[in-house]
Amino acid sequence: MHPNDEVLVAIALGDEVAQGDAEHVRGCAECGATVTELAGLIARVPAAGDIDLVEPPAEVWTRIAAEVAQQPGEVSSVAQPDLPAAADGRWSRRAWLLGAAAAGVAVGVAGAQLLPRLAQPQPTVLMRTSLDTLDTQQPGGQATLIAQGQSLQLALNVTPLDPGGGFLEVWLINIDLKRMVSIGVLPAGVTQQGFAVSGDLVDAGYRIVDISRELLDDRPEHSGDSLLRGTLV
Repeated sequence: MHPNDEVLVAIALGDEVAQGDAEHVRGCAECGATVTELAGLIARVPAAGDIDLVEPPAEVWTRIAAEVAQQPGEVSSVAQPDLPAAADGRWSRRAWLLGAAAAGVAVGVAGAQLLPRLAQPQPTVLMRTSLDTLDTQQPGGQATLIAQGQSLQLALNVTPLDPGGGFLEVWLINIDLKRMVSIGVLPAGVTQQGFAVSGDLVDAGYRIVDISRELLDDRPEHSGDSLLRGTLV
């Protein structure tokens, strides 16, 4: 019989365990791999001494389950471990590692990949707009301004657009309708694309999203042939 998670965590922490459990882990490839993974987690936790770690909220376990399910050959579901926590909502390092072991996060390649990804700032929608044709006001897609960390991105999701004999260019037009800047080219046949934008531009009033058909004429200005347009709010 394999030792339970608490014994494996104790071994990873360097604590003394029963001689039989220690010998089992030394001779068992599965348990040895688990202890190695747990030891790797300890190394990634700041100051590997006895520290308190914030108990992860329930949605973190949901995200872990979703991420692990995308890893070929890994488990397809992860249940939130039922572990005791301190009254102030903080876990000891041991309880945190037990949670990792019970969730299966410390076992296999998925565990090493999930922690950095879960630590990344999550995207936040700041503004959005529908993109419509100028002449008939027919809907043709949507533009969304997304913040992730210190970066801003304009995400486009549009119906297939015909570049004609030229190409499709994406613009931000100022709400004064006198100034505009190009933020990139939408490749032919592409319906979803993200463009990095400056927060200073948006703050200065460049909130009208315009997709135009441009000719291959080496002229940098807007052609006047707008296919879709909408104002971010």
